[in-house]
Amino acid sequence: MSNPRNGDTKPPCLPRNGLVKIPTQPNGLGSASITKGTPAVKNRLCQPSSVPAILSPVLAHRSDLPIPSLASPLSLATLAGVASPPGASLVGLNTSESSEQASPERLPGSPSERQLAVDEKILNRLFWYFSACEKCVLAQVCKTWRRVLYQPKFWVGLTPVLHTKELYNVLPGGEKEFVSLQGFAVRGFDGFCLVGVSDLDICEFIDNYPLSKKGVKSISLKRSTITDAGLEVMLEQMQGVVRLELSGCNDFTEAGLWSSLNARITALSVSDCINVADDAIAAISQLLPNLTELNLQAYHVTDTALAYFTAKQGYTTHTLRLNSCWEITNHGVVNMVHSLPNLSVLSLSGCSKVTDDGVELVAENLRKLRSLDLSWCPRITDMALEYIACDLHKLEELVLDRCVRITDTGLSYLSTMSSLRSLYLRWCCQV
Repeated sequence: MSNPRNGDTKPPCLPRNGLVKIPTQPNGLGSASITKGTPAVKNRLCQPSSVPAILSPVLAHRSDLPIPSLASPLSLATLAGVASPPGASLVGLNTSESSEQASPERLPGSPSERQLAVDEKILNRLFWYFSACEKCVLAQVCKTWRRVLYQPKFWVGLTPVLHTKELYNVLPGGEKEFVSLQGFAVRGFDGFCLVGVSDLDICEFIDNYPLSKKGVKSISLKRSTITDAGLEVMLEQMQGVVRLELSGCNDFTEAGLWSSLNARITALSVSDCINVADDAIAAISQLLPNLTELNLQAYHVTDTALAYFTAKQGYTTHTLRLNSCWEITNHGVVNMVHSLPNLSVLSLSGCSKVTDDGVELVAENLRKLRSLDLSWCPRITDMALEYIACDLHKLEELVLDRCVRITDTGLSYLSTMSSLRSLYLRWCCQV
């Protein structure tokens, strides 16, 4: 939004990590962050909004209406002649909050203009052209705009990020009260990222979010102190969860995975959890027969773990990412290619003990691969690229970042790959 004091007309831009920070509001409703699902969409969040020409010529040519750049989150509020309530949060979580907001009868202008500003058919088309942050602001303009914007279709692909301190409001007596999550339920969010939460926080979330029992499909816990008991309760109560992420959670153990993992989980991501080792992979392989995607970053996992996968998972699992699994060697690659022959996405990023022989095993046995990540594998040479070019005819993406022994000779082998669409060579110092 332009600033009349300094003439700056640069549109507001979200942080490049795609997060939308929502400030705490004093009405007991907490705050949150919302993140887009793909890097491409995250980048678009920083671009000015594009609005179709469906506004009435009456509004378009009114000289007495200040019309700022539509890249501003408040531009439609200005068009309607309504200012957002002072101190309003970017996300209203309770429809009763809008009692002080303007109604259509109080909007300035002629009756036709007021009717246009609250025409739900027009609004349903127009609001598609705004970013998540702008929609949060526009929902504060009036009840009609809030009702239109709180339809689940406008929030598909967004994941609310809730930090521990944002889950509670401090009452005048010093007691804490869990925030209302009704606004999230109205918009139909089926995935959440909870940061820094404990077992008690998770129980409170389950009790207060109306869709937690069946409606939540994806849950991510980051830097949390969840224990074996909390993990078991969460997966037992939240029967709809099929995607689970555990990142930086150091208080649960392998025994907790054995007691809590449920066969309905199809995608699992475990990273920076110090208690995850070979036994944890054994639990994953035996308890998750329908696993389609596994992302693993574990410094203590060895070659033995990759032999645990069953024939059932070899049929269903199409994505395996082993990031910074330092103990994995070519022997582990042998176990992996025989256990999971249907992989289409494979990452060995940071598996520094894998050599050209390991890549040869991958190329000969995983012919369905469409994406291969060998970044930060310092033992990979041009010979590995020759194996890839000869056997992986369906490969569309190849990541070779920090493969310091790759040269122009290796790249000449790749020139014969007609299917290759993306090639990453950052920090390849000999290219």
